[in-house]
Amino acid sequence: MAVQLTREQAAVVRSRGGQLLVSAAAGSGKTFVLVRRLLDRVLREGHHLDEFLVITFTRAAATELRGKILAALREELSRNPGNAHLRRQATLVYRAQISTIHAFCARLLRESGGVLDLDPDFRLAEESETDLLRAQTLDRVLEEAYADLEGSEFAALVDTLSAGRDDSRLREIVLDIHSRVQSHPDPERWLEEQAAAFRLEGITDAARTRWGALLLEDACERVRYWRGRMEEALELVLLDENLAAAYGENVRETLAGMDAFLAGAAEGWDAAAARAIPFTRLKPARKADPALKQRVTGIRDGCKKQMAKVAERFDSGSAELLGDLAAVSGPVRELFRLVGRFGAAYQAAKARRRMLDFNDLEHLTVRALTGPGGAPTELALRWRRQFTEVLVDEYQDTNAVQNAIFDVLTDGGKTLFQVGDVKQSIYRFRLADPGIFLDKYARFPRGEEAAEGEPRTLVLSRNFRSRPSVLEAVNFVFEHIMTPEFGEIAYTDDQRLYAGGTFPDHPEDRTELDVIDLARLETGEDEASVPRDEAEANFVARRVRELLDEGFPVTEGDTLCPARPEDIAILHRSPGKALRYLTLALDREQVPWQLAGDEDFFSSTEVRVALSFLQIVDNPREDVPLIAVLRSPVCGFTGDQLALLRANCREGDFYTCLRHGAERGDGESAAFLARLEELRLLAPDLTAPQLLWRIYDRTGLLGIFGAMPGGQRRQENLLAFYDYACACQRAGRGSLFAFVRDLRQSLERGGRLPGVPGRQGSGVHILSIHKSKGLEYPVVVLSGLARQVNRADERAPMLFHQTLGVGPRGLDPELRVEFPTLARQAVQLKLEREMKAEELRLLYVAMTRA
Repeated sequence: MAVQLTREQAAVVRSRGGQLLVSAAAGSGKTFVLVRRLLDRVLREGHHLDEFLVITFTRAAATELRGKILAALREELSRNPGNAHLRRQATLVYRAQISTIHAFCARLLRESGGVLDLDPDFRLAEESETDLLRAQTLDRVLEEAYADLEGSEFAALVDTLSAGRDDSRLREIVLDIHSRVQSHPDPERWLEEQAAAFRLEGITDAARTRWGALLLEDACERVRYWRGRMEEALELVLLDENLAAAYGENVRETLAGMDAFLAGAAEGWDAAAARAIPFTRLKPARKADPALKQRVTGIRDGCKKQMAKVAERFDSGSAELLGDLAAVSGPVRELFRLVGRFGAAYQAAKARRRMLDFNDLEHLTVRALTGPGGAPTELALRWRRQFTEVLVDEYQDTNAVQNAIFDVLTDGGKTLFQVGDVKQSIYRFRLADPGIFLDKYARFPRGEEAAEGEPRTLVLSRNFRSRPSVLEAVNFVFEHIMTPEFGEIAYTDDQRLYAGGTFPDHPEDRTELDVIDLARLETGEDEASVPRDEAEANFVARRVRELLDEGFPVTEGDTLCPARPEDIAILHRSPGKALRYLTLALDREQVPWQLAGDEDFFSSTEVRVALSFLQIVDNPREDVPLIAVLRSPVCGFTGDQLALLRANCREGDFYTCLRHGAERGDGESAAFLARLEELRLLAPDLTAPQLLWRIYDRTGLLGIFGAMPGGQRRQENLLAFYDYACACQRAGRGSLFAFVRDLRQSLERGGRLPGVPGRQGSGVHILSIHKSKGLEYPVVVLSGLARQVNRADERAPMLFHQTLGVGPRGLDPELRVEFPTLARQAVQLKLEREMKAEELRLLYVAMTRA
């Protein structure tokens, strides 16, 4: 059957002659359109599949996309079996360059790395390996800096930014800034530019700094908004002569004060600070209309509260604020130099190991493709000629480095097709920059308005995934709260969701909102305290049980059928603490469930036991792992047994207690020591993964944990741990000592590894909103909505922003008290705005999974 395209989809498929940005709403079929566009160019224009570069967000997405292209080709061949061009494309699909950006960069560097004197036999480092190498490299860099500490700028940096008895905060800041600047095409140049911003020569007004300008403009925006509200209050006041007599003068005074502030802000920081906004005491208005009076006083009280916050920002004048910045200027510039030295040392350490990380792949590709001033190199021109078009999926999640690669491969975007939805950009923590998409969306004319060869934007707003009731709920929420100021994009008619699919009639076609009254529960200061999580988990489990028991109908093809557990997804912003209560509640309700790999398998009992076994084979005199093994289901020592062993041997470590017990005739101790000694004798001749598998075999670890509740998942975790050990061996850390040491250091630094991709089989899906992106479920339960937003990033020792730079705290040298500098206030404001926009987009992603 021929594929039917909507008018919007057909426009995307057939648009030619320049850069094309497609804003594709949730469920609008963006992958389908990308495939149809590719086939349209192959079928109607005679191109071959290997003339196109297709970039996807994940390897799984690349594999899925290749399968969809092949399926579409086979469908076309079934209608036209004699078409030799089509038959050739069905073979070329396996050679077509459909991959992640990192896979493409790796291929380019292996084929063309000679221009950078890069060994083509490089290997890609594991994340745990790079974490360890970064820590070791920073140790050496700091040791060199400490060697020449006296009177140096580094001494001022340590004095200003360190805290407590060690330099752990300084280390944290260096590593954090280094990782974040990797999203820039030229990190070294970015560091130099940020250092220059702190020199402040010739600046006498705080508003002339990038930070003061942002804070002043934010204050003006607030004043202008509340001025409009006070104009509204004045109109209400004039409706009642008693109210006008009592309140009129006060409201006009406040409006005049606001005008004076705005006029002062146009002159600069100090002029704005000198204009106080008056809120004089209101006269009694006893005979006034009570309703009008209440509305006016409500507006005025809100305005007064907000203007107090504005005034607080201007407590300090330019001289004091600039003086504070000058005081931290030297340490901040030294910090940037330290980050630069660390970056160079880290690169050298990786080069010695012929190792690259993901950031290296992107940066080396940019260096290979661009010359001075950003001009394309010969290599770039050669690669550019290979591609008729570059197609980028999930474009909203790209960063500046990746965008630079796309730019140079497509002659400034002339042959670039990019599709995404900025409302679903939820990976800022991975340094994705939705501003790139937003900038183009704002600048590019709409398709029908663009001239020949001019970049253009097309919009896909018709949703084929969800029923109208779901779309109505989504539209209702986001048309009220998603604005350029709060969400970075306006939820206009272009961004609204329109029904595109057809569904059988449903008896309960509605969006359900449940509110749980927790007022009587005792809670701590933490919003995510145990009673709240437990109460919500119990409610969710009961509601899911009800849906299953009543046979809640879900759509399957063209009919309705009763919901199964796997038709239901429970989404959470970050399951974390709530996960335990949710799984226990589902178990009580006898509802099967499956996880989507959100948990850290190092926190699971079975992996902890396996790791403890490795640790005591390496060194049996470590009490904590030894007792963990003894108390585990594998050995089964009771607490009383361990206490008796210690009572009979009060000196030495617990290994000594075991040996003493064996000598006294304790059979269990003797048997355990014999098994341990056997493993210790084998250890020198085995790699860490070989030894781990031997432990699994000799102790029956897989069988014991497999027989416990959740046994399949436990076995998957143990097998994932073995795979991790194999990966470490490939990275050159195959010995038992190296593996245990590096793993211990990683865990001490808070490292974690995501769990395996989930328990196979049927069950309600439990996953984070991030994990749910790109998925869809007949029934979605969105939980955890009462939690407050996590503001941990705003409390970091040094704030960081991609364009504003860093936000340091100031330090009073006499009182040793820290305070926010002008730069920190501005960066914090910017981060808060972006954080709220990201949280809003997360809600959009969650609500559009149904």
